[in-house]
Amino acid sequence: MYPMFQQQQQQEENYLQPNNFHNYNASFNESMFFNSDTAQEICPGIWLGPYTSLLTTPQVTNLHYAPPPQSHSTGGYNFISNNNIKIIVNCGTTLKFLDLIENSPHISISSDVLVLSLDPSFDAMASPSQGHELIQQFTRDYSKILHNYMNSFYFNNPNANNLIHNLPSNQNLSIDSPILNGSNLKLQFFKLIRLISLFKLINYDLQCLFVSEDGNGSLSTGLTIAYLMDCYRYNYENSFKLIHDRRPTIHTLQLNFYDDLLIIENLKKFYYENIELKGRNPNLLMNGFKRSSGNGGNNEDGVVEDDNGKTGDEIMVGGDRKRRLH
Repeated sequence: MYPMFQQQQQQEENYLQPNNFHNYNASFNESMFFNSDTAQEICPGIWLGPYTSLLTTPQVTNLHYAPPPQSHSTGGYNFISNNNIKIIVNCGTTLKFLDLIENSPHISISSDVLVLSLDPSFDAMASPSQGHELIQQFTRDYSKILHNYMNSFYFNNPNANNLIHNLPSNQNLSIDSPILNGSNLKLQFFKLIRLISLFKLINYDLQCLFVSEDGNGSLSTGLTIAYLMDCYRYNYENSFKLIHDRRPTIHTLQLNFYDDLLIIENLKKFYYENIELKGRNPNLLMNGFKRSSGNGGNNEDGVVEDDNGKTGDEIMVGGDRKRRLH
């Protein structure tokens, strides 16, 4: 068994411990409590939450000006470092997010954390003059970290092409700027999900956090849906249901809202094109789960087993298949 899968199996067993708060088999109704100001782990290594989840002092209610609580003087609490968050993807307004991480006294992000901003409508030239310095500083600082990540995980990794599937039209996987904008949201989904999947295959402990202002935005939900579609082949409806079970405050995407409609349509295109791309090379080492290797590696229809041969929670995905979520 690959060491990566051994490590994964151990983590899956940890999730199944009855006293573990983030028990993956527990629905929201079975959880002890829900706090919309914190992030929730939607599936292993993928968190969804609001800007307040970035705080080193979660008691603070004013992100900029509230005095630090006493706990800060004794070390406080840092969700990012405590949970090994190494990739943060902002799905809210870029300038508001940049101002927050740069100027809030209660947010501290380590220099080894990659921060990206997914903002299809972002236009640096149309930004107010006071935002130009923030944009330049963020682009300068995180372009270096992005470059280091890309070199370490992809460009200088001889096995990279054996770990990830192609992009549509054989597009280049590289991301040139930490701010991802433009009208091709489907391609942005592909690039982000491919990179995250590659990073997590090489370092399974790596955790990702998708944030928006209140943690319930359509774009952050959409990016999480894209990850579930890729990693577990969940369709749109089942992906949304799972996310809503973990974070019940997320907004329902509405077809009569133009921005929501764009997200839904691009997710559908992503889903079907991704299935087609993966079908061209089905044996590629991909995703963080594997089927039981019982008899030739094939399970009985409709049964998903772990490495110990135990059946786990199942959900119908893609209309015709079952996958286990751990």
